[in-house]
Amino acid sequence: MRTVLLRPALEVTAVHGLLGWLYVAAVAAVRPDDLTVPITSLLPLRRDTFGTCCFAASAAAAFALQAGARSPLPWAPDRPRRAPRPGPVDAALRTVLAYGLVVWAYLAVNSLTHPETIALRLTHFAPFPTEGATAVACFAASAAALVALRVRIRAAAGGDAA
Repeated sequence: MRTVLLRPALEVTAVHGLLGWLYVAAVAAVRPDDLTVPITSLLPLRRDTFGTCCFAASAAAAFALQAGARSPLPWAPDRPRRAPRPGPVDAALRTVLAYGLVVWAYLAVNSLTHPETIALRLTHFAPFPTEGATAVACFAASAAALVALRVRIRAAAGGDAA
């Protein structure tokens, strides 16, 4: 019974966590002063804290779905039983690739809508890194993950064919 519920729960967490984070990202892009306001009077949690929790939950669920599935993507149909499962390394690379690009895109939009914050710290949790440094790091990590993933796929397929 537990495994019957696990995959659907992870899928809901991946999708709704990302949607919750996207809501907070949209607020940050157009009304950055509203980030410290609680998400609702029923839940005294800052919007930016809510967004961070949603992002972390979504990324963790996406990783778990990819590491344990017969398909490399949570929304794709499972591979045939004889196909090898993607391992945790491939799952981590795909997660860094996708979520790194999402963060970079968010920070790129922020740099256009309110460029004065690019030199400020990214989050209220820590005094570093800045939004700009995070954007560069996420873009580089995403590119590196894509290269590593392509190399792994090519090596698993049997080599150097062009």
